[in-house]
Amino acid sequence: MPPCLEIKLTLSDETKTYDCELLHYESGLGILRYVIDRAYDVHGVKLSPGDETIALYWEDRPYTLYVWRRQAAQDTAYYFNIADRISLTPQEFLWRDLAVDILVDQAGVHVLDEHELPADLDDELGRSIQKTKEHLVESHRAIIAEADAVVLRFAPPET
Repeated sequence: MPPCLEIKLTLSDETKTYDCELLHYESGLGILRYVIDRAYDVHGVKLSPGDETIALYWEDRPYTLYVWRRQAAQDTAYYFNIADRISLTPQEFLWRDLAVDILVDQAGVHVLDEHELPADLDDELGRSIQKTKEHLVESHRAIIAEADAVVLRFAPPET
C-alpha cells in the first residue's frame, strides 16, 4: 500500500503526524490503515501493538471515524473524532481535531473529552461541536453500518 500522512491539528495548535497506508482515495472520501505500535487504553478499550486502525475521512462531514480491529479481544470498536477542516490528497490527510470524541464499543456509547474544550471556545464552534455530538449519538448505528460496508470493500479482515 502507498504511504500517506495523517496530519492532525488540535484546538491548542499542536500538530501530530502519523505514517499510514493509503487504502482508498477518491474525491471527498479517504481511508487509511495504521497498525498500532504501542499499548493504549481508551476509556477501557485496550489497544495493543499489532491491532489495526482503519480510518475513514469525509471532506463533507464534521467527523472522522477510526475502526479499531482488536486482535486479542477479537472484536471491533468505533471511535468518532469530531472534526473540521478535513482536506484529503493521496499523499496527506489533514484535519482539525475538535477534542470531543464518541466511542462505541460493546459496553455502549461514550462521549469523551468534553473537558478538553477550551474555556474561550468560539460560540459558533461550540454549537457546531454540540450539534455533531448529538448527531453521532443518535445516528451512530447507521454511520457504523455504512462504514463497515466501505471497510469491508477496501480493507477486508485478514483470515
